[in-house]
Amino acid sequence: MARKVEEAAAAQDPAFEQFENVWQNIRDQMAEDNDWEDEFGNFNNGGAIYKPDLGEYVFEVNNPFLNHPDPMAEGMRLMESGGSLSDAAMAFEAVVQKDPANSEAWMHLGNVQAQNEKEEPAIRALERAIESDPGNLQALMSLAVSYTNESYDHAAYQTLERWITQKYPQVAGKLPLPEAASPFELHDRVTDLFLAAARQAPDGQLMDPDVQVGLGVLFYGSGDLDKAIDCFVAALKGRPDDYLLWNRMGATLANNGRSEEAIDAYHKALELRPSFVRARYNIGVSCVNIGCYKEAAEHILTGLSMHKRGNGDSEEGVNVSSNSWEMLRKAFIMMDRRDLADKAVVGADLNQFRPEFEF
Repeated sequence: MARKVEEAAAAQDPAFEQFENVWQNIRDQMAEDNDWEDEFGNFNNGGAIYKPDLGEYVFEVNNPFLNHPDPMAEGMRLMESGGSLSDAAMAFEAVVQKDPANSEAWMHLGNVQAQNEKEEPAIRALERAIESDPGNLQALMSLAVSYTNESYDHAAYQTLERWITQKYPQVAGKLPLPEAASPFELHDRVTDLFLAAARQAPDGQLMDPDVQVGLGVLFYGSGDLDKAIDCFVAALKGRPDDYLLWNRMGATLANNGRSEEAIDAYHKALELRPSFVRARYNIGVSCVNIGCYKEAAEHILTGLSMHKRGNGDSEEGVNVSSNSWEMLRKAFIMMDRRDLADKAVVGADLNQFRPEFEF
């Protein structure tokens, strides 16, 4: 904004007065409000965490699992058997609606929504998990990954710092860590803590895969994708059947310009968990990147079809994946199919894309 004001003034642009007024209003507002951090989430017990406040979790209106005798067990069964992620999410929603302090159920709900390519509801649920139990390490790690996906890097670093200091208190010492002066300082400090924890692995033994995951997220955040890939490779040595790790490996490879290798990693994730919608979406993105637009549309449509809720309901529900619809539109546009792109809007009937695309 400041640059535009200067350019308009230099050119004696008639728009200068308008720009100047807007810029002055922004400066006046900043001067009057010294507590702008309060507009952001503060689940971390008072410390500033730099991300938008996404608000309360929004529940599905018609949830058949509210009448289920044991929705927690049913949600776990659906997850472990590769059932519908949308149904599993409603099962966990039923649990937390009856027991709002159930950190484990909130964590599973957040993880399911993230796997279902619904990042914002995932973040809302994972934050609630940590509010209920600040020591929920799995929720902390999942939340750090979700923050990274949404480019809330500072929040991701703060969350990883909480994880490492709770699981490995010896690396941080007994005194509370001082407030970091900048996101870069925080990133370097947290990276050093994770590296210190990694060095504590006994000789000849694999280090904690979660430490490697945390390091991978940190290197990803700093743009050092080769190191991030090395970390995920090391983590997979300890957990070769972890479909989430295979997906993270694929995403890092894709962002490093290695889309073909990324697709192989995504396929490995889907072999382990065919209901993993995020991996299907990611394959679609990689297909777009290498010019395979029809294949991209097929993968994304398959993922969207899996968002449909059970019991014959054709609705996606309250929490929808706008990312998937936007990527589907992009694939259609790249195919020069504006007619299909215009139909690819949130809540559209997927049957209108048959028989051109089978999903």
